[in-house]
Amino acid sequence: MGRFVFSLEAVLGYRKRLEEEELLRFSERNRELVLAQTELARLNDEFRRQTSELREDHRSFGAEDLSLRYAHLQFLDRSIDAQLRTVEERRLAVEEARGRLTEVRKNRKVVDRLRERREDEFIAEELRRDQKELDDVNGRSHGRSSRKRGSL
Repeated sequence: MGRFVFSLEAVLGYRKRLEEEELLRFSERNRELVLAQTELARLNDEFRRQTSELREDHRSFGAEDLSLRYAHLQFLDRSIDAQLRTVEERRLAVEEARGRLTEVRKNRKVVDRLRERREDEFIAEELRRDQKELDDVNGRSHGRSSRKRGSL
């Protein structure tokens, strides 16, 4: 039996490498999103904690301390708004990377399926060739035995 050689093996290898690269990009974008979401959660927790402290201990703070705490809350509020935009940008980047990954994966699978079909065809052809060879050998063997019986 011969050895199967796929003529588009280089193309398949290239598409596999593209898929791996896109998978790495997707993973990196996803990691960036998780980090941005974690930072947003931290900012929200800090805002809630500061707001709670301010509500509970409002009377015990001096005017300057109150002014600083309110300024810090405004800073946290602006930081949360900025982080919300960052999270949305990261989410869009993840979706874009997912779309590219899906596209290159689909392209790789097309060539992969073609390779499988060609390999199946190759195996079927090899089996047909082997069967024909066996039939020829059996036919010759049967012909010789028939001639021997006929001459007796």
